[in-house]
Amino acid sequence: MTEFKYSLDKSSKKFICPNCGKRRFVRYINKITSDYLEETYGRCDRETSCGYHNNPKQNECIAIVNIETINLIPDFIDPLLVKQSLKKYCNNNFAKFLHKHFAKDEVENCIAKYNIGTSKHWEGATVFWQINQNQKVHTGKIILFDENTGKRVKNPFPHINWVHKKINMDKFNLKQCLFGLHLLKTGVANSLQTHIAIPLQYHCNTIAIVESEKTAIIMSLFIPEYLWMATGSKQNLKLQLLEPIKKENIVVYPDKGEFNDWNTKVTELQKQGFKIKCSSVVENSDFETGTDLADIYFAMKKIASKKNVAVVLSDTEKKIQRLSKINTAIISLIETFDLIDEKGNGIRRM
Repeated sequence: MTEFKYSLDKSSKKFICPNCGKRRFVRYINKITSDYLEETYGRCDRETSCGYHNNPKQNECIAIVNIETINLIPDFIDPLLVKQSLKKYCNNNFAKFLHKHFAKDEVENCIAKYNIGTSKHWEGATVFWQINQNQKVHTGKIILFDENTGKRVKNPFPHINWVHKKINMDKFNLKQCLFGLHLLKTGVANSLQTHIAIPLQYHCNTIAIVESEKTAIIMSLFIPEYLWMATGSKQNLKLQLLEPIKKENIVVYPDKGEFNDWNTKVTELQKQGFKIKCSSVVENSDFETGTDLADIYFAMKKIASKKNVAVVLSDTEKKIQRLSKINTAIISLIETFDLIDEKGNGIRRM
């Protein structure tokens, strides 16, 4: 494996992007001196809406690393940490958001199903645990949401962190897995069942994959017939993460603007023997770039609720409704002369 002199900074530090002006810019560092390169060298995390990436043109090789000497065994997190986080949902902004839009029992079942945790890292923060099909805890992603909008809090900085970083595990070798993978039907015994409240042996004919954990959870409430999982990022739709579900029927739902990239990856996975398809339902919608499947379903729900709003009739309208059953001509009379009630309001046709 070739090691180069310059690489993107692997820390969580972000800078102002010279292109879009958002604090989502990862700068290049000199791996020999550990100094940052000029401010223009780096990559913006907003790949879809910005896409800025300026890499050093003369990135010389400084070493050839023997990959066999690298410890590829992943590290895992104590499942007791998961258990300790499964509480205080009254302080969990994401849980409160779900309760605003779905029935109480549905939300509580969903929280238990996906092991949604609460974190004190930020007041109101949520933990999305990555637990594999063998119930091993890879890590947890800590995110702060707005309890009213359900959107991630991005100001004054993106509120995202990782459990393995927060607990300062030295030289933690992270190997991510799909969010929701622990729900996969498997014959492997659950040695961690006493520590984690997870319903195993989840039976489903189709696995649906989206990018964000939040979207997977919301869609599991809208369409519970599918088993919803999440890659956690645009880049994570890859063989390494999908290998455990290779034998399953899979449909992926990329965010608006990501269809071409994910469809290309799906085509490659099909050649590897995956039974996988890429849906264009979000891409073909009239929504803006960056919209995900949950956004569309919430929009549909809002439209449906408006159509089902009960019309509250005034006293005059109630009288007109009764009279029209005796003589339908009264409706024509109101429309012809544009009659109003005693308060000056228009009389609606019923």
